[in-house]
Amino acid sequence: AAADFIPHDWLQLAETNPQSEEAYWQMVKRQFFLEDGLVYLNSGTFGPTLRVVYDAVTRNLRDLGGNYNAYFRRNYVSDVIPAFTRQLAGFVGAKPDEIALTSGTTEAMNYIANGLDLKPGDEILTTKHEHLGGIYPWLLKAKRYGVTVKQIDLKTPPASQDEIVEQFKRAFTPRTKVLSFCHLQYTDGALMPVKELCALARSKGALSVIDGAQSVGMLDFKISDLGCDFYAASLHKWLTGPYGTGLLYVRDEMRDRLWPTLALSFSGWDTVDRDGQSVGVTDITYAKNWSKALLKYSSNLEYYGGLFFTVALALDFQQLIGRERIEKRIRSLAEKVKRGLQELPNTKLHSPVDNTLTAGLISFRAGALKTEELYAQMRDKKVVTRYIKHPGMNFDVNRFSTHIFNTPDEIDAALAMLRETVGSRQ
Repeated sequence: AAADFIPHDWLQLAETNPQSEEAYWQMVKRQFFLEDGLVYLNSGTFGPTLRVVYDAVTRNLRDLGGNYNAYFRRNYVSDVIPAFTRQLAGFVGAKPDEIALTSGTTEAMNYIANGLDLKPGDEILTTKHEHLGGIYPWLLKAKRYGVTVKQIDLKTPPASQDEIVEQFKRAFTPRTKVLSFCHLQYTDGALMPVKELCALARSKGALSVIDGAQSVGMLDFKISDLGCDFYAASLHKWLTGPYGTGLLYVRDEMRDRLWPTLALSFSGWDTVDRDGQSVGVTDITYAKNWSKALLKYSSNLEYYGGLFFTVALALDFQQLIGRERIEKRIRSLAEKVKRGLQELPNTKLHSPVDNTLTAGLISFRAGALKTEELYAQMRDKKVVTRYIKHPGMNFDVNRFSTHIFNTPDEIDAALAMLRETVGSRQ
């Protein structure tokens, strides 16, 4: 049971008025596996997993190897998966029947692109800021089926959310069938006007697809409030679940329009089994209580279900601290980074200064240093960041990600190291 792993100090995480704010966040930091002396500022790529989650994953693997039959009965021929689906749906603000489980955002985006029926000449409207896992599923679709992918060159950093909406409005054509974009761009950290863009898509008769890789676990929001048709997310970044966990949200009304990519049964796409017999909603007996989206899109869950059984602990962890409190902390540290970067000579901020237009990702260029060179120098001094290059749009930046296990002292140390490194190359 998940409760077997909850440490005693988790009870203190529920405190609303700790004696010392920084002492509280130091206690939070101790819940993670982080190398001693490491300043980790790259949760936008991978979020260090909670200690209790690692322990739970290890025990799951041990139980799987020790007695597969007992493990399978306990975790699959039971309410474990339906209960977790309900918990995850409640956390992200969706109905259980709208949630499927994937290995991450990339898999979920591929499921969406592969599963939609589009005709030659149909257009997918997206941006040049998309992650590889967000753009290439559509480009593969274009290669195979003759659809068109149009990538908007959004201004970076954007001046306002209205400016973003206007660029999308101008790019729409009668052939636009899908609008696909990031909730929070991994390039410049811009927070997109998701509700407005989803409403725009619906007003034009187009479907809305959101790449939410940078949102779940960072931002306090509900998918149901966004008005999107599809949402893809990772649970191993900001939520700090185990590596290889993610979700696919399919709005109830869209489930009949999205084919499954993997098929282990006829669940959700036919009414009869291989022999032409109608045997109910599925012929996978242990999955009869699964949610509708899970039945249709998570046929391979048996192979990595053990990872998801432990995500419940990451959800509990965020709920104990409070999602609003987590977002506030992440934003506070990001603001400290932005202020520090603005004080550095020959350094240009590529993320929005306005806090309403960004959150926990901060992109910048420092002096004449090559971005990969700066990344390597900081990495060698145990400060882990990231650099991002998009040659086609002349976008080449370094990026910091701030999370709840980071501290103001770590931010100061990273900025001091950056100041020293940039100053030595002027």
